[in-house]
Amino acid sequence: MPQLPEAVEGKEGEIVFPPVSKDHIQNCSYDSWFPKYRSSCLKSRIIPLPQEFVDYLHEDGIVLADEDETADEGDEEWHSAGASASRPPARDVDSSDDEDDEPERLPPNQRFPETHQLIKDTISKLGGAVAPKLNWSSPKDAQWISPHQNTLKCTTPNDIYLLLKSSSFVSHDLDHAFDDCSPAPPSRPFAPILVLRPFFIPHPALEFRCFVKHRALIGISQRDLNHYAFLEGIRPQLWRKIKTFFREKLRLTFPDASFVFDVYIPENSFEKDGLGRVRLIDINPWAPRTDSLLFAWQELLEKEVPKPLYGSINQEAREAIAGDETVTEGEDEDEAEYLPEEGPEFRIIEKDDPAAYNFSSPMYSAHKLPKEVVDASMAGNGGLREFAMQWKEITEGRGDGIWEHTTR
Repeated sequence: MPQLPEAVEGKEGEIVFPPVSKDHIQNCSYDSWFPKYRSSCLKSRIIPLPQEFVDYLHEDGIVLADEDETADEGDEEWHSAGASASRPPARDVDSSDDEDDEPERLPPNQRFPETHQLIKDTISKLGGAVAPKLNWSSPKDAQWISPHQNTLKCTTPNDIYLLLKSSSFVSHDLDHAFDDCSPAPPSRPFAPILVLRPFFIPHPALEFRCFVKHRALIGISQRDLNHYAFLEGIRPQLWRKIKTFFREKLRLTFPDASFVFDVYIPENSFEKDGLGRVRLIDINPWAPRTDSLLFAWQELLEKEVPKPLYGSINQEAREAIAGDETVTEGEDEDEAEYLPEEGPEFRIIEKDDPAAYNFSSPMYSAHKLPKEVVDASMAGNGGLREFAMQWKEITEGRGDGIWEHTTR
């Protein structure tokens, strides 16, 4: 397998990544890798999305299912304006406005009834509360509109539709997943999917992003950029667990030699180190679109790998490489020596680290919309037209406090 080109430095120090193939992006799609690593993942259900569903996500406005929802209203911690209405208000049949010519859009339960029912059934099978995502991204940027207090928790199909329709991350999955890739076509067509996993709230300090270059784990970064004093005391155990997991599960089995993966290590009071098994949460492309967190992409791209491996590896080569591992036969991960200077480097937020205080606005705030925009979208073209007129008044100095309250 020929060596992949290294990153080169562009104009004024700009880092240029080696070409990213469409196949690499596809290999990071949840349905591509989940079956292989199922035993290390959260319980998940993958639902293929028909074209009618994709068209629905692309449309302006939010039309939700009009059937009676089975979730208890009391279970909703709050009611955002977007979540409280299921479809645009009925139009006056005597109105002469242009929107009368717009055909009424069917709600999801009538538009794609089989998929809608499958989503309902899956929510029930997974315990009544799920977190959704598409092939690569979850709608974290739309948590602000959720009826469940700024989380991805969904107890009904409408909760899912509301998050997906409000998310820029989801739009990127559908329309821009292959932007900036090399021109060669993928070996298989893109097929949109909905992934549903049981909803749970992880301890944010125990989520980590791991960087793999030429099948070598070169960096581990804390994902939540806040200081947690206890992490320093368990850093060696975390380092050993992640390194062992990578060596045993991912190093020689993932199709690409360079990629990024996310893990969660839950607490477990029955283990002597207080930590449970490493859980694989996601696999991300080795590409600029992936957040490098406490590393800079430049240093990751320039990092030297002593014994690089390129491309995919067949079974025969895999066995030969595995037999050349430096780990002592039968060595327990708790007994392995902690040698971060030999890699991978493990970065956490240290006390008084400026990175922990580098956020003047809430996460994903750039993707949020004012409450009035959401309300106008729910009201169809008429509402959007009225909002546009109000916006004109604001820009001309005649607004009367319309921006006092925003959806958070």
